[in-house]
Amino acid sequence: MSLESQIADLVSATNTLITTYNGKKTAIDAALAAAIAGVPETSRTWFVDQVNGNDANAGNTLAAPFKTLNKAISSTPASGQCTINLLSDYTFTVNVPVLCAYLVIFGYNAVTSGVTPKLRPQYFLANDSTTQMASLIFYSQSSNVELRNVDLVLPSVAGQAPAPTITRVCSFIKTNAASNMPPVLGVMLQTVVVTKASDFYGALVGISASVLALGCYGVTFPSDFAGKYVSTVGAGVASNTLSQVTTNLTTL
Repeated sequence: MSLESQIADLVSATNTLITTYNGKKTAIDAALAAAIAGVPETSRTWFVDQVNGNDANAGNTLAAPFKTLNKAISSTPASGQCTINLLSDYTFTVNVPVLCAYLVIFGYNAVTSGVTPKLRPQYFLANDSTTQMASLIFYSQSSNVELRNVDLVLPSVAGQAPAPTITRVCSFIKTNAASNMPPVLGVMLQTVVVTKASDFYGALVGISASVLALGCYGVTFPSDFAGKYVSTVGAGVASNTLSQVTTNLTTL
């Protein structure tokens, strides 16, 4: 076989190899792109307006908000982050279950129009005939909540029968004691004004076995709020003496 013939065969083989490589690369790139596209987006941003919203809306635009927090949270993947732009005051009459990993409730109008929406939890008679406070209740192994640019208005017990006697279930943010979940609860408050009725019964955060990480920045609390920060902590306790709670507040 002549040298020219051998070179021609080598060039042909090389061209075949290049063609095969290019074909495989194209297939691999397509498969990778499809795999990436198939990964679900876990972060969701919703608009909620209890006054003018509708849970039949798309919920993801200012013009078509949901009515309830429940709808926004349940429309978010369990492992995901749910950011809720709150457009109006919101009254809690029953517990709102939270299964997503990170919940943000942001007072949208506090920034756009200077009107800060109010969160207004109410007491209700539970199925076990105890009086509880409607709240955010966390069930996920990974549970975090952030309240930003909202006011929290804690209610009066006047007229409640029977009178509430369990601080944890009368807390605005609470864990699921039945399963001791979550193991760690993260709570962040930013630019929040907390007010309460003089006879308010309960706490800001209610925990059982969970460890609590509580951060408060730009938050205003009532002057007599001691003992009402965390359901398991008495008034005036130094936070650096606690094994179950870590916080930037000096005393609780």
